Amino acid sequence: MKFRLPWFLFAVSLAANVFFAAGVGYTVYQDRRAAESPEARVDLVAERLGLDAIQHEALGLLRERSAMRRPGLRQADAPVRAAILKQLAQPAFDRDLIADMLVERDEERRPYFTEYAEDLHGFLVTLTPGQREIFLDLARDRGFLRRVYGGRRKSNKE
Repeated sequence: MKFRLPWFLFAVSLAANVFFAAGVGYTVYQDRRAAESPEARVDLVAERLGLDAIQHEALGLLRERSAMRRPGLRQADAPVRAAILKQLAQPAFDRDLIADMLVERDEERRPYFTEYAEDLHGFLVTLTPGQREIFLDLARDRGFLRRVYGGRRKSNKE
């Protein structure tokens, strides 16, 4: 009996380590899968939320609509960004001018974010209360919506 206990503890320890390694491997696999493509990221969120086929399609359409509008937002930001950088290169810093530029930029961006919020709300009302709670909990991470809908990977420049 005394000699069996160490072997039993060894087996339990070995099993625990195998399950731990499998969990880490699965997490890494899911992260890589999510980084593959926008569709894969949507699939991953749909799986986490337990979406049915109609909800899954709605999530994909939401991502597509967001992706279609985003280039216009970036193009609208380009002149303001260039003007801010030009102003920052000046010997004297003009705080009021920079603030005015940022207010102007925010005014131009407001319709995009209003439409996006409206589309997102339209999707959220299709979810069950439990799914909505999980989605909103995930969305508290600032990067979650960017990763799912943005389709962009972070670069070293950002």
